[in-house]
Amino acid sequence: MNVQLIDKREGIFSATLTLIHENGFHGTAMSMIAKKSNVSIGTIYHYFPSKDNLIQEIYYHCKNELYNYIFETIDKNDSYKSHFFIIFQRFTDFYLKNVDMFSFMEQFYSSPYNDHSYDEKSKYLCHDNKIYDFLMEGIHSGQLKDKNVHILSSACIGGLVSFAKKVLYGKVEYKEQYLTEIIDIIWTGVKK
Repeated sequence: MNVQLIDKREGIFSATLTLIHENGFHGTAMSMIAKKSNVSIGTIYHYFPSKDNLIQEIYYHCKNELYNYIFETIDKNDSYKSHFFIIFQRFTDFYLKNVDMFSFMEQFYSSPYNDHSYDEKSKYLCHDNKIYDFLMEGIHSGQLKDKNVHILSSACIGGLVSFAKKVLYGKVEYKEQYLTEIIDIIWTGVKK
């Protein structure tokens, strides 16, 4: 992909994320995206055949950005417990630093777009869910309780998403100590 194409796609993604954060999926028109990203509507449709396709591509983009942030510098020599704390601290940090992406992902998971995300591309990506893989590794190695991985994922991610929302809405002051305490509570609940 050439640089100009990447820049335009990134500009469209960035504008769309901001607008969806401000207006929601249905309140964000393609004309608004074109204006905010300084491209024509035709340019958007050149890269994305529909608004639905654009939203799906942003979902994949956000998921990849999240995984890159979380897993980029994990030291393989650290213990599983240490990885658990690092991964879920980075998960929370990513969303606190990327509010537009956090808002997008929250809206996506609660929308019909999530129901329609099970095409061939997302089937492949579901098998590339690094958090599930990490939790499965913990189950198989005896570090985590032998429970359904979706239940473990909900227990881990749900508490951290709730904490991030409380911080972003000003209900709780962010302190690293609080985040560590929450992750410790989660760890205590899921460890074997």
